[in-house]
Amino acid sequence: MTLSGTLFLVVGPSGVGKDTLLDGAKEALRDSWFFRFCQRYITRDPDKGGEDYLAVGAETFQKLVEEKSFFHHWDAHGLRYGIPADIRSDLEAGRHVVVNVSRLELPSLARLWSKCVILSIEASPEVIAERLLDRGRETRAEIESRIARSAAIPDGETPVIRIRNDHSQADGIAALTQAIIGAAGQHFLGKVGSLDVDRRSLCTISAKHPAVDNLRAVGSRVEIINSAGETAVAQLAYETGDAVQGDTCLLDIRLAERLGVENGATLELRPAPSPDSREMLRKKIRGLELEASEMEAIVDDMVHGRYSDAELAGFLVCAATSLSTSEVVALTKSRGKRTENVKWSDPIVVDKHSMGGIPGNRITPIVIPIVTAAGLKMPKTSSRAITSAAGTADAMEVVARVDLSADELRRVVHETGGCIAWNGRLTHSPVDDVMNAINRPLGLKSDRLDVSSILSKKLAAGSTHVLIDMPVGPEAKTKTLEEAAELETLFVTVAEQLAIQAKVMKSDGTRPIGRGIGPVLEMRDVMAVLEGQESAPLDLREKALLYAATILEWVGAARKGGGWKIAEDLLRSGAAHAQFGKIARAQGLVSSGLPAPAQLTGEILAAEAGRIIRFGVASVSSIARTAGAPQMATAGVELLVEPNDLVEVGQPVMRIYSASGHALKNAEMHALKHLEDGTLIMTGPVENT
Repeated sequence: MTLSGTLFLVVGPSGVGKDTLLDGAKEALRDSWFFRFCQRYITRDPDKGGEDYLAVGAETFQKLVEEKSFFHHWDAHGLRYGIPADIRSDLEAGRHVVVNVSRLELPSLARLWSKCVILSIEASPEVIAERLLDRGRETRAEIESRIARSAAIPDGETPVIRIRNDHSQADGIAALTQAIIGAAGQHFLGKVGSLDVDRRSLCTISAKHPAVDNLRAVGSRVEIINSAGETAVAQLAYETGDAVQGDTCLLDIRLAERLGVENGATLELRPAPSPDSREMLRKKIRGLELEASEMEAIVDDMVHGRYSDAELAGFLVCAATSLSTSEVVALTKSRGKRTENVKWSDPIVVDKHSMGGIPGNRITPIVIPIVTAAGLKMPKTSSRAITSAAGTADAMEVVARVDLSADELRRVVHETGGCIAWNGRLTHSPVDDVMNAINRPLGLKSDRLDVSSILSKKLAAGSTHVLIDMPVGPEAKTKTLEEAAELETLFVTVAEQLAIQAKVMKSDGTRPIGRGIGPVLEMRDVMAVLEGQESAPLDLREKALLYAATILEWVGAARKGGGWKIAEDLLRSGAAHAQFGKIARAQGLVSSGLPAPAQLTGEILAAEAGRIIRFGVASVSSIARTAGAPQMATAGVELLVEPNDLVEVGQPVMRIYSASGHALKNAEMHALKHLEDGTLIMTGPVENT
């Protein structure tokens, strides 16, 4: 598809005022490159006046005919008329061409260009007669004869717009100008802006552009079409100053990238269409079940921005509670197909996912080196933190690049067997962006939407076996064992219909794992485990070994009961550590060593003596985020005591790391508040042990 221009064929009898109206419309549209008012070649004396034409002699005209210099030419009233051939290249480039023609030539011209519109300038016979008399070239009898033989517009499929010119020149010019603008495609020259809009796309045109009134009339959202026929819906803004001028349409960075637009590309703006799937969306809001094709249609319109936030909110509120298993499968497939899908030749491709919410639960950078050192393929794409102090991608990024492209991921996995990459450039679907933008402000929690999101990423990553870490506890995402059992059934059932095997492991979600909370501090714990340091957190080491052993046994890489020994041997021998280094180097090291934690520190002291039972999950995460994690990778908290340790009054139990004095002070105040209300540390009397 090309965004070709429209050929406007202007007709009307002598005396109707065509030339005046054309001159006025040309002036009104003079600042837009996309409108060309074409001069005709005419074998008429240049002193005769009237329209703006190119006067040539009969011999010159015939030579131009022989040289094929005309798009079209004809003879009438003893004169010869020609339209220059270069209008074709203009039309092909997206320019709209306006030309004065003879009614008898309309069928021939319509055959030369597919996008034609006839603009018929009309007035009453009395008005025409009066204007011709004022011109003084003909007698009344000659004028009446001319009017009587005026040709009608030949029948055909070319659309006709009739413009009355019975009144003032200003009215006639305005009517012709609006007819041209309204019938033409609203073409603009794309320009990539510097604005990065989080979700909603934004395009901006000059408030002085002649098409502004037409675009305002159709609402605030438009559909943008590029030369390849690809579309996107965007919010339309108007620049009232000089930052955007002429035919420029300024696109936000993401919108330009999505449409593949470079500076100077021709674009067309149209009224945003009503979503074809709107009735299907309303069907779901009414509580009815959707077919797979209906879910696909809704998702397609969703990612193209064709729904309002209110419509999306209504759909997601309903979907959060009432999606059937078949609908979850359909939604998962629709999400998975809208991202880069990676295929592997291996019969077994392992993956792991944690439901999250537990600070310090950084077992992935330990499990993957163990499993891949055992010979399995494990391409892991992970998220960044949303509400926690660090995601797996945040932690890995302090050591190596994680923003891999699909080709880079394939290379790394081919070289090493695994990777630990960010899913934002890989398996993160645009559906996630749309849903997250609505879900987060509403505070929606939906296991069914979560399962769809998680498994769509595993589907896109080419995984055959997915191990789910499901922490269970009052402050975890999954609160009770009953909820965990229901969620496990949903995971396994949906995965099976996607040709994926899923296994769920329920874990303790009542306390943090490891000592460090925050990207650098968590990776310090990871490296301590991989390097076999005596000071390595035992709970982190044992959980990582358990999950690695489970994977090895599950996929047949170890006999039942033998997975732990294989995993532990790979860890103790240094093979897992070497494998981690190999993966990190393949992804691209970002530093020669692990960065040090932030230099500004503060310690939180025990307010009473007792035996440590656990630290509060939510309070520890909150303190670490207040200190600056994960945005500041070196910020966070370090737990100085462990469960079952005895503490005395005034003993340091937590160290806060921050890059700024202001953040440190806020984090300390936050920690003291949690310490006072009993949500930071749970202690018990010594005699109860």
